[in-house]
Amino acid sequence: MVAMLAFSGSETALRAEPQPQSPTAELGGVQGYPAPERRLVHIARQGDGSMLSTLFDGGATSPAKVLREMGGLSLSMDSDIAAALEAYYSQPKAKLIWVDGKGPNAKAREALALLKQAEDWGLSTADYAATETFAALPQNSSERAKALAQFEVSLSSELLMFLQDNFRGRVDPNKLSNYYDFKRKPVDLRGTLAQLSASPDLNSAVDHFMPSSPKFAQLAAELHWLRTSGQGGDASVNINKVIVAMEELRWMPQEFPDRYVFINQPAYMAYYTENGALALSMKAVIGQQDHQTNFFDASIKTVEFNPDWGVPQSIIKNEMLPHLKRDPSYLDKEGYKVSVNGKSMPSAKVDWTQPLENIAVVQPPGPDNALGQLKILFPNPHAIYMHDTPARGKFASQDRMFSHGCVRLENPRAMAAAVLKTSTDSVNQEIAAGEKKDVPVPEEVPVYVSYFTAWPTADGVIHYYDDIYGRDAQTLSAMATTTASRSQTR
Repeated sequence: MVAMLAFSGSETALRAEPQPQSPTAELGGVQGYPAPERRLVHIARQGDGSMLSTLFDGGATSPAKVLREMGGLSLSMDSDIAAALEAYYSQPKAKLIWVDGKGPNAKAREALALLKQAEDWGLSTADYAATETFAALPQNSSERAKALAQFEVSLSSELLMFLQDNFRGRVDPNKLSNYYDFKRKPVDLRGTLAQLSASPDLNSAVDHFMPSSPKFAQLAAELHWLRTSGQGGDASVNINKVIVAMEELRWMPQEFPDRYVFINQPAYMAYYTENGALALSMKAVIGQQDHQTNFFDASIKTVEFNPDWGVPQSIIKNEMLPHLKRDPSYLDKEGYKVSVNGKSMPSAKVDWTQPLENIAVVQPPGPDNALGQLKILFPNPHAIYMHDTPARGKFASQDRMFSHGCVRLENPRAMAAAVLKTSTDSVNQEIAAGEKKDVPVPEEVPVYVSYFTAWPTADGVIHYYDDIYGRDAQTLSAMATTTASRSQTR
């Protein structure tokens, strides 16, 4: 536990580079965030109504009496947590976790102390307020037994929610908009309750739920510094960026692997890490506002040399048809190959009023190809990949939102060599051969196509970036919706 709570002390030497905040961009995708489903918990104690259990329960505030009082509780909580509590406390051999005949035990005091530190983890203490109404009630009274039962169930609910939030995030990113794609981390709530019951202290039961990556620790230290120093540019804006970044890290693996590619869209940068150390970084071009790049993870499997480009129908419709209306031979002059229902023909002879799904437009390999001379593939449902580009001048721009969603790389040959575990000379030779060729990587490389407006880079400094797609505002709104739902129905 000591190691978990050390963010605010050991990392405060890390410093930030404040950046000006740009106007919030228009949100894309699904609008609004649904409040988490909540319901009343219903604990049906088995065997508690017998005459013997009543006569020999050991007193008005004995464990047996406290357990029996759970049947009359009316507490609202997230549905999955309610189901876990019902399964645990309805067992005939269920044991109290947090209270004894006198009141809260030492483990309960540890849990309450942890919940009160929620702000240090980028969470809200208001989300985890356990019900404590027993203090003024007489010992050995039925009222106190009922209050202790309420406290027991409430603390179990709040701690499970705190652990689950820390492990996978308060917000389900897949419900924010269509631009997010993550498989949510599973949490065994019933098993966690059983472990909390069996463990003599809190540490062994909760440590593996808490974010443990160095990146998270740096962000937590930065959050503490921003809140206490009164410095760092527009502190309120930067605090929100750090809180969102901490939330987004929870959607991702608890620890990054030793070898991976990381793309940070607001920074317009791509990075390659090997053996846990940054080995390569380069500028990137990402999607335009109306063709935003998604936030997801995948695995790099193939490098394709001298690719052709099958033009998406949206580009044919929105960008090529206007040219064709003025000059029917436009695509022929530009070197594109056109086919209708699989039959090749000049663009000037195509009936462009027919359904576009009948028509295929392909740009052959070559230095002028829109994909450049290589692309790096990581299969995903968004058809996003990294690639070269002949439009080299775009990398000189500060704001590099020019693509239709894919990621253009400033130095694609170096990235290809890295993921293939080969040399740039070898990559150059493949390109010089001029043939379209798919080369599988020797081992799959995780790639994180991410969106962080606050991020600790290799220099140990938290860098801040504009919220170019307006997604931070959307995430903060979803967090507020979640907190409001929890407080109104508790």
